[in-house]
Amino acid sequence: MSKETKQDDNNLTPRAPQNQKNEEKTFANKEILPKMKKIESEEPSHLQLNEKFLKRWSIEGLIGKGGYGEIYLAVDVVKGEEVAIKVEPKKRRGKLAKRMILEQHVMFKMQGKPHVPLIFGSGYTEKINFIIMQILSINVGDIKKSNPNKRLSQCSVGRIIHQSITALRDLHETGYVHRDVKPANMCFGIYPSSRHILILLDFGLVRRYKLDSGEWREPRVRAGFRGTTRYVSIRVHRRCEQSPYDDLVSVMYTSYELLSGELPWKHLEKSEEVLQLKEIMTENGVNPELFKGEKSVLMDFFKMVSETDPYKTPNYDQLIECIKVLYSPKTLTDPYEWEENHKSTDECSEENSK
Repeated sequence: MSKETKQDDNNLTPRAPQNQKNEEKTFANKEILPKMKKIESEEPSHLQLNEKFLKRWSIEGLIGKGGYGEIYLAVDVVKGEEVAIKVEPKKRRGKLAKRMILEQHVMFKMQGKPHVPLIFGSGYTEKINFIIMQILSINVGDIKKSNPNKRLSQCSVGRIIHQSITALRDLHETGYVHRDVKPANMCFGIYPSSRHILILLDFGLVRRYKLDSGEWREPRVRAGFRGTTRYVSIRVHRRCEQSPYDDLVSVMYTSYELLSGELPWKHLEKSEEVLQLKEIMTENGVNPELFKGEKSVLMDFFKMVSETDPYKTPNYDQLIECIKVLYSPKTLTDPYEWEENHKSTDECSEENSK
């Protein structure tokens, strides 16, 4: 997609470059490209530098590591294209690991949707499970941290949240809830055809909430805690069964963090204390004391999400219309602030303040 092309906001479509070797990585700010991490010699690594994985993909380096596995940058020696290879040990604590099996199942079901990574293959070896997918930018949380003021502009936040809602609608329509929505699980493409498309990641905690018939599953009386404490809903703290509503609450908290730089409970360590502040923020209506200054533009969005019925399908279109106010008059295909052809002023804020 060229930068001159305009599309309807709701019609972003995935575009896989036919030949990534010839397609320029368009982020002028090199901090946005995935970074190589040092492979510690004393720690066992699932794949080795310069290894030719399955005789097809040359391992260039480690670009991500977490409690459940690793992500490597690799080059397809047949097509010359860069890919990401996500791996996890086949067994964890002596038991078969199922997290990635579920993840690849959901990702394959969603291929063709714009906000999931393109998958080139998946499978397992004697020791690992793996998914080979499209290479992406660093995550949105790290993009925020790379900014001098450690936050993103109103224009960028509005468009990120719009696309997050669309991504979740696609997931929810397949019958699953994500249960770990946060900036660290959002990225962008790195090529001209995908640089404005937000990609939702890490489907390892998904849970089916809806049957093939469309009927919702009976909620458990008490559900286990799933998610990241900073971003989960009040209901998750109270061990309620998660629904699409809870994913949207995580998007709500994400919008606040990206725009202001941090959430009010960032420095709290105890889950009970985080819950108390979340209750103060929205339990008895949106608390204006926590929405002063630039954050005031989020009050209507917070109110709309908070008033959504957890046991009904959300009105995604209404939520999107509410968040569009943040980035008007821009569109989803206009440059973001980390692109070299982005204007230095936040046109959205200026336009909305007139």
